[in-house]
Amino acid sequence: MSEPASAARAKPIVDAAIGNLCTCCVVRVEHGGKSDTYAAGTLCPDPSAGSDAPCTTDSLFDLASLTKLATTALLLSFVRERQLTLDTPLRELIADFRGGEKDRVTLRHVLLHTGGLTWWKPLWKEATSLEDAVWLAAKEPLSQEIGEFKYSDLGYIMLTAGLAKVGGAPFADLVRERVLTVVEAEHADFGPRPRELTAATEEDREWRHKRLRGEVHDENSFAVGGVAGHAGLFGTAADVAALARVFRDGAVIGNELARLARTEQAVGENARRGLGLALRAPNGPMCGRYFSEDAYGHTGFTGTSLWVDPALDLTVIVLTNRVYFGRTNDDATYRFRIAVHEALSGP
Repeated sequence: MSEPASAARAKPIVDAAIGNLCTCCVVRVEHGGKSDTYAAGTLCPDPSAGSDAPCTTDSLFDLASLTKLATTALLLSFVRERQLTLDTPLRELIADFRGGEKDRVTLRHVLLHTGGLTWWKPLWKEATSLEDAVWLAAKEPLSQEIGEFKYSDLGYIMLTAGLAKVGGAPFADLVRERVLTVVEAEHADFGPRPRELTAATEEDREWRHKRLRGEVHDENSFAVGGVAGHAGLFGTAADVAALARVFRDGAVIGNELARLARTEQAVGENARRGLGLALRAPNGPMCGRYFSEDAYGHTGFTGTSLWVDPALDLTVIVLTNRVYFGRTNDDATYRFRIAVHEALSGP
């Protein structure tokens, strides 16, 4: 790309998605030392969850698994300060996670999703506290061989307690002080957040029996108070861009660990992974065909994503509330993400 990208290149795609895939969307592009943002739609057409308002560049979104980027940054900050190493066994942070093959699982395995952990469990059906959830996750048997890639929330749930132990402070405080404040993610924080500023998500008909707005969508995070290593952060597109500086520019963790995080260290079925990062997939990547193999990022279940391509000097943040209409739009979301990223990175 020779000219600074304009977020307006994605406008027709975003506008077409409003009302069927999501109710609102913010797209932020950084290229050539400049940034541009486009916002569309409204935050909550459902009057049961508060008054509706136009989506703006400052609107808050449930970032879902983009929270893992902050958790990864926190862990790597402890590695940088030599309070931990990537080869520290997880059992040293989580006493209940031990025995047999579990003794071999390291923090590196957790960040790479190669620790043999089950991908997900409905901990919220039993847990009423972080202590409960961590115990349940720790006691869960390994579900595949160590070294085999399988994306998992459970490792990051356990890191919530483990990193608090290392830092000697509540997890949320450590994330704020050691990550969010440092990168100047001014509006990013754990919920609950002001409803009038926040994009609504799903109508929870199974458990909470209401339209969710300003409280975390993820059930396991909500069950432990909305503060967890795998989900719980809310923020703006500018906040996500600030968080990208950790891995792009070495903020918080230093350049050496940032380079390591961006380096392929695990592969799966059409998946490549760095430390806490997804790397561009070989086939049908959701960042589109124009992003290079050096591209890295992460996605969130609520319809959020961050992709950075150092070869193109391009950072793209897309925030939506794609679960507003339910969870059965994975294919449409996949096509939408590709279309937006190709519009912003193509010729």
